[in-house]
Amino acid sequence: MPFPVASFPDARPGVQRPGELDYLRWKLAPEFLRPDYARNLTGVAPTILSLLGRENVGPLGSGAAALTPWLPARSPRRARRVFLLCLDGLGFKELALSTRLKQLQERYGTWITSVFPSITTSAMTSIYQGLPPSRHGILGHQIWKDFPGGVVDMLQMQVHGAMSPLVSSGFDVNAWKREPGLLDGAQYEGIAAIQLMPQHIVGSGLSAYCYGNTRLAGFQEPLEGFAKAAHLLGSVTQGWVGLYLPTVDTLAHAFGGDGAPMGLALRQIEENLAWMASTLSPQVLGETALMVVTDHGQSTVRRKIRVEEPAAKWLEKHTRAIGYSGRVMHVYLGRDSAGEAEPVAAYLESLIGDAGQVFRYAQVRELVGPEPDGTPSDEAWVRQSLGDMVVILRDGVKWDRPRKDEEPFPYGTPLVSHHGALSPDEMIVPLIVAPLEAALGESKTILPPQHDVKEAPQR
Repeated sequence: MPFPVASFPDARPGVQRPGELDYLRWKLAPEFLRPDYARNLTGVAPTILSLLGRENVGPLGSGAAALTPWLPARSPRRARRVFLLCLDGLGFKELALSTRLKQLQERYGTWITSVFPSITTSAMTSIYQGLPPSRHGILGHQIWKDFPGGVVDMLQMQVHGAMSPLVSSGFDVNAWKREPGLLDGAQYEGIAAIQLMPQHIVGSGLSAYCYGNTRLAGFQEPLEGFAKAAHLLGSVTQGWVGLYLPTVDTLAHAFGGDGAPMGLALRQIEENLAWMASTLSPQVLGETALMVVTDHGQSTVRRKIRVEEPAAKWLEKHTRAIGYSGRVMHVYLGRDSAGEAEPVAAYLESLIGDAGQVFRYAQVRELVGPEPDGTPSDEAWVRQSLGDMVVILRDGVKWDRPRKDEEPFPYGTPLVSHHGALSPDEMIVPLIVAPLEAALGESKTILPPQHDVKEAPQR
């Protein structure tokens, strides 16, 4: 079941707040939960540094730091190695279908917030770069960039309508970064940083942007990834090894976050994790902390807002461009937008009715992150991509846009869960920091320990 909103603990130790969740409720729309950038995905990378004995010298200054204050007392505070398991889309209702992960959460876990938009491209970059979207430059999934002068799919790093990604033409997408993140700087000097991911995304699209100076390695199957992670953990003296799996997010989109396929997939991940831990030497196992993180949860779809003719044509005529971050719409007006703002807002409000709300840029600016202390805000830079207006749908509603390939298939896969907006299920996500040996639990692992795994190929 979804994480029980009524049981949220207060987010800030020692501070009494009425209603428990009141401080997260967005004043402009109290049904929405805004990100808390002091207890957020942006604190994952600083927490890794803290576990490895490095002071938080990241770019967030006093705005965000390691998440240690919100971890249970029994969670590790120091380690020689960190295994970072990133499960895309693992909200609390998905976690409820697990066994070992749920037990680890109960003993070694806490909750943190995602970012806005709560979409993979923005959130994953915040996890690894330690920056909010307003400062790392990916303010959504399909967003405008003045260069190349169009809407870009930030997962593929490809302009709408183009035949190939921008990187294939020689453009360095890192030029879009407003400032360097933790993985772009010297904070990890002397610390190994290696990220494993499905082979087809190594070095392409988003991975060319958010992992910075991290070494990348690929795998074809999840068990292969865990096996390579075991070898890498045993070969580094100090550092972290990350493993990214899209399984949970993929299944949640197709079957929902509380269906039988989700439970089976989580059992497989748990067994792979336990087996990986069992292959390590006692010394390496005892010196390694486990971090389980995610980028967002999912909103279960109950209603669709169809954007088709004549709405699509009207918006095309009266705006510069439209982009989507899942359940969020980015609206880009003309360069001289003074005369267009009100008619466009009125049209959008009539289109969505009670399914969502239309917000001007000035209203949503706070949602994409604070500025660092002493640094002047570059509003034009942020607005360029976030949009002149942003439409946020309510829980359970998604955009339904007609596609050219809408011919029926023998087995269709409509999105039954989606994300990007500010519902509790999307915004509040689990965080686990535990001794890696705790992943073994009390049961036997599915395979005998091995210590001869070949080294993962490096980029």
